[in-house]
Amino acid sequence: MINFAQLDLVHLSANVATALFVVFIGAQLLAAAGVLPVSMFWGGRKTELTPSLRIMGVVAAVLLTAFIYVIRYRAGLVGSVPLPTAVRVGAWLVTGYMALNVLGNFASKSPVEKFLFGPLTILLTASCLIVVASSNS
Repeated sequence: MINFAQLDLVHLSANVATALFVVFIGAQLLAAAGVLPVSMFWGGRKTELTPSLRIMGVVAAVLLTAFIYVIRYRAGLVGSVPLPTAVRVGAWLVTGYMALNVLGNFASKSPVEKFLFGPLTILLTASCLIVVASSNS
């Protein structure tokens, strides 16, 4: 029997995670384009936007896009059932990566990372955790 209340929470959590990933993708791309100051990112330790930081921002955006797919697949919003083992493991890896990112954000010298991205990343990690801990097949 399907627990519809749990399914709604899983789907809601996946949608919240998706929205937050999109925010972070946008921020990375804006930083890579030079629209946002680079000092807001990378621990607040960089002051000049170099070509390698531009590339890193684009790579981060691509990685976050892949994270969206994995979390949405795990939640049953894309892909097929039953879930491949790679998706289950990948979703846990995404969640663990985001949990480590929380630590990095709060250790940052950048007030934006510490006081804006930090709390948002906590919410993102919690949303991912709800999805990966669900009993969805």
